[in-house]
Amino acid sequence: MKRSAFVVAFLTAFVAMPAAAQEGPKISHGSRAGVPYSPAVQVGNIFWLSGKIGATGETRGMTEGRTAAETHNIMGQFEELLAEHDMDLSNVVRGVVYLTDLDAYAEMNEAYGSYFPTDAPSRVTLEVSNLVAGAAIEISFIAVKN
Repeated sequence: MKRSAFVVAFLTAFVAMPAAAQEGPKISHGSRAGVPYSPAVQVGNIFWLSGKIGATGETRGMTEGRTAAETHNIMGQFEELLAEHDMDLSNVVRGVVYLTDLDAYAEMNEAYGSYFPTDAPSRVTLEVSNLVAGAAIEISFIAVKN
């Protein structure tokens, strides 16, 4: 009996989904050759933005201010990507921040917060052991286009 109720609930929810979501995801910003991910995938009016790093030769060589510099590089990349889809950071509803050192949390938070002076999106911050290319920070976002 429980299984039947589950099947009915699942089918009801599936039928009620918007048509755009039923069509499946759209690659809204194609990947570079040889890189097996898409910078942005769209499902309906929701955009799943892949993680970005801000590591450069210059930032990797820094001691003080490295995390802030990488954060600013990342946020600039997201501003460009969102603009390509006629959005800006106000469309961001969720962020995930990966830091290789939680001692840099305050530095990241100050830089990150300068892009969201009011109404910041929900966010998760995690410490990880390593990031690609020796980055100190990686950020990913989910945005909703109104």
